[in-house]
Amino acid sequence: MTSNPDEPSFKDSALYVLMFVAITWGFQLVPSAWFEGFTAQTMSQLFCALGLSSGHGVESGKAYLTLLGGVRDVYVTIVRECTGIHVWGLLLALVLPVRGGSWIRKAVSLVYGAILIFVLNVSRIFVTVYLTAYDVPPFTWFFANPTVETYHYHVSFVYGVIGVAILILTISRWFLPELGDTLISLPTGFKALFDRNKS
Repeated sequence: MTSNPDEPSFKDSALYVLMFVAITWGFQLVPSAWFEGFTAQTMSQLFCALGLSSGHGVESGKAYLTLLGGVRDVYVTIVRECTGIHVWGLLLALVLPVRGGSWIRKAVSLVYGAILIFVLNVSRIFVTVYLTAYDVPPFTWFFANPTVETYHYHVSFVYGVIGVAILILTISRWFLPELGDTLISLPTGFKALFDRNKS
């Protein structure tokens, strides 16, 4: 039985996974304080542009965002996870190890992905903070006197799942088809190892 030369070997799949883990882990070491402040500033400017009362700043080394004048005032500390920087690390780890595909297309994919992640993250924070500050049906039918945590985990989960799916699908379709091919064929390389052990 001969293997398809287009199918990834165990070595190919293992190398991709190892590089993915290394890049993801390495990205955790990237400082994020500057981006936390930038995220708070961006959100505050967006709220103010919409005619809402918002402020931002840094207190005890931590960036914060406020939204005032609603049903309840909201004060949010912007931490590393709020910036979406970990998703940027995930994007790098998915794209850089891909076999095939020019570095130009990989670079374009990363730029597009970074912009998409930023837009999605800004809208995620906006939805979470706005729903906390203002009573918006039908959410108020289920949550009385909500806090940021009331919406944070639900909204973040939905954005996380849908956002990553959109990210991978659009990059694979528009810029780097090799990404989708790599992810789809990844289990094949590990299957080859098990098949070899059986024979």
